[in-house]
Amino acid sequence: MKWIFVAIVFFMALASRAAVNIQTAVDATTAEELYLCNASLRHPILQAEQECINLSDGKVCSPYETDPSKGACMCRAKTNYGDQILAWDQYGEIQNAFGSDDWMSLVPTTKSFGNKISRLDVALGSENLGAEYSVRFCYAGPQELKQKQGNTTIDLTEGKYLVDVSLMGSNYNQALDRVTFSYQCDYRYRGNQSGPRKKGDTAPASGTVENDDGSTTTIFGGGGGGRPGSVSFLQRALGLNSNSTQVPRFCIFEFRFKELAGKNLGRNTNATQVNFSGKLRICKQGTCPSGL
Repeated sequence: MKWIFVAIVFFMALASRAAVNIQTAVDATTAEELYLCNASLRHPILQAEQECINLSDGKVCSPYETDPSKGACMCRAKTNYGDQILAWDQYGEIQNAFGSDDWMSLVPTTKSFGNKISRLDVALGSENLGAEYSVRFCYAGPQELKQKQGNTTIDLTEGKYLVDVSLMGSNYNQALDRVTFSYQCDYRYRGNQSGPRKKGDTAPASGTVENDDGSTTTIFGGGGGGRPGSVSFLQRALGLNSNSTQVPRFCIFEFRFKELAGKNLGRNTNATQVNFSGKLRICKQGTCPSGL
């Protein structure tokens, strides 16, 4: 088997910048592909939280100040200027998404499989915490690989597929609320699909992965107590399919990050470095390489 190993680098820029490396690995012999394909960002505006600015000097003011000599005090809902995602695709073209009340993606989710990203920059420039962002990986499963054995012909790609996934890093500024890892897959001979992915089928026909099965795992957060200073998650041999003939055709894998939020929370610009590393490897049981 010929394996392809790719290190995807994306950056999370706050006060400073640190690289985040996610290594991906698949078997190239069966035309499998696994690549960073999309990212999304959301930063709801807390309408109840306001900032008040003196129109005369631009300084913070109180709307309850009654001294007319101090100028007019204008209050408005705080916004989240500076939150954005920048990406460079395989052709060097730039894509972006900006934080707003709704989830904004680099490209529409139905076009994810056609979007191979070489570099990603998650920039959380807003002083207000509360951002949510995700990075998405697209997987095109194996095409048939027939081999004659005696009087029968078998498909070497049939079998149980496993995922190794890890994510290690820092809880920057103790500001992370939750990190999750999820996947959703479309399988052969299950749901509306009747056969293997064919040559030339580089994306689901509808652009959206049929949800035959999936799972969401909380990597970090979700519990009480103090806020740990690091994120540490490792899941080996996570089973993608329980039936060896129901081989994955297309899958989406996603890491999602969520910050704490609240009017008394703010980003400490002196303690906001982010440094994550991880791995996402897919292999058929019995053919998985060692040493990763």
